Amino acid sequence: MEKFKALIVDDEEMIRRGIARIIAGCGEEWEVVGTMADGQEALDYLHEHQGDIDLLITDIRMPVMDGLALIQEANHSYQFESLIISGYDDFEYVQTAMREGALDYLLKPIDREQFRERLSEIQRRIEDKRNMRRRWQQLEKQTEQLKYTRQIQLLTYVTSTGLDISRLGYWVEEFPRGCHKVLYISLDAIPMKARTFSAKDWGAFDYVVENIIGELMHDVAGEHAGNSWCWRGEQSDHWAMLQLPNPEDEERLTAAVHDAADRIRKAIRQYTPFTVSIAASDPFQDLYMLPEAARQARSLIHYRLILGGNQLFVSQIAGGAVDENEQMLDPEMMHIGQRICEAIERNKEDAARRWLKELFHKLQQQTSPLNIQRCVQGVYLAVQMSGIDQELDEERIEEGLRAIRRAPNLQEMCRIVDHAIRTRLELVASRRNAANMGPVEQAKAWIAERLHEEISIKRIADHVFMSPSYFCRYFKMQTGETILDCITRMRMERAKDLLADPGIKIQEVSLLVGYQDVKYFSRLFKEWTGDTPSQYRKQILQSMTN
Repeated sequence: MEKFKALIVDDEEMIRRGIARIIAGCGEEWEVVGTMADGQEALDYLHEHQGDIDLLITDIRMPVMDGLALIQEANHSYQFESLIISGYDDFEYVQTAMREGALDYLLKPIDREQFRERLSEIQRRIEDKRNMRRRWQQLEKQTEQLKYTRQIQLLTYVTSTGLDISRLGYWVEEFPRGCHKVLYISLDAIPMKARTFSAKDWGAFDYVVENIIGELMHDVAGEHAGNSWCWRGEQSDHWAMLQLPNPEDEERLTAAVHDAADRIRKAIRQYTPFTVSIAASDPFQDLYMLPEAARQARSLIHYRLILGGNQLFVSQIAGGAVDENEQMLDPEMMHIGQRICEAIERNKEDAARRWLKELFHKLQQQTSPLNIQRCVQGVYLAVQMSGIDQELDEERIEEGLRAIRRAPNLQEMCRIVDHAIRTRLELVASRRNAANMGPVEQAKAWIAERLHEEISIKRIADHVFMSPSYFCRYFKMQTGETILDCITRMRMERAKDLLADPGIKIQEVSLLVGYQDVKYFSRLFKEWTGDTPSQYRKQILQSMTN
């Protein structure tokens, strides 16, 4: 049972002992935690113990600090009940004591029976406050749990591919602001002994993995005064997100993510028969960038086909990754590989071949066979993920990666990558030419007329008589960009036209292109153009006057 703690303050030792004996006779639920001779001594005790008392029993007239001053000072920082005991029957004292929150004012010599009655009343009052505080804490905990559950539901929806997140509205307002990183945690190849596991076994291990991730992410977030969220992905994969309150704290966030990933990988290897690979996105401040961060992490995880599993993969370089010993795919080579992928997405064969030629020219200057092999494999993998949105054929990719490892020279490696580029270009071209471009043009025209409205993918898909998920894939296949990127680009282009008119306020521009929050519009405009709306307007008006 939680005891009721009393602190006695009186400058007469005999009175302090007498009050302590009366309290001891009121039951084991009471405990005298201290007896002090003056108010300052009692105040020091309260500071040392963070005000951990339930009842303060004090005289008024004492040396150094009197009882009224003690109550007044202590009430600034701590919550407790107070009872005045004095030999002076002065109405002004009584008024002041009650004003400072004292429950009662008893005269010396103390009537034992009256004191016990008052103590019993105070005990009930303390119990009522404790119960109310417990109920309030329970309600706050339930509220936090409901809020967290809602956040997890949103994160699960946003990171699910093919779903229309525009229908969620301003979902980012559900989360604290700051700097974020997303982690994608995926089981590596299943060991032979695990292939005989029953459904019950798998359920148990899945539960263990989920709890390891949740607990360790929570620990790391707490160590850095941040927040963490963990949720289930497809099959046995998991997602996590770490947030630090300071938007500029990217370096500390990156270090925290590395720490969390290291702990998770070690714990899963220790307590289960599995290993996991973890891919971390770049840091981002705007949660509307979460779908892109998730796509980035999904792409990075495939680099375990080259570098092996049980590692952390990060995008420190364009499409690159870091392994256990901090070995990297060459950033310059991967930058060229990214340019090849961009050419494929735009169906530009000449540009893709030009960048491929540049890549192998650079590789001829390399002296490490392992670095050459890894660079070529990295570009090959990036090519296989470019152009169209579809599930990866990992068997075929692994066959290509093995062929690169077996290649006797650089020319053979070049031939393998060239064949992959040509195959990918043919696939992109055939997909785009096979279908009628009509629905895309209809969709763009419909969007252009409604840039000021709240546009959902479902509304667009309904207009062209397609399901939302199929329309998203179809649009990306036909245009090379997602429908959400297309909407944002069209809004930004419309905003540029409107900003050229000095008579339209920036807030009005924001509304006319579909953004109710002008701050969010300004941030998004700068991401797309490099300038804030006001900076862009200033440049346009200056160019018009010159």
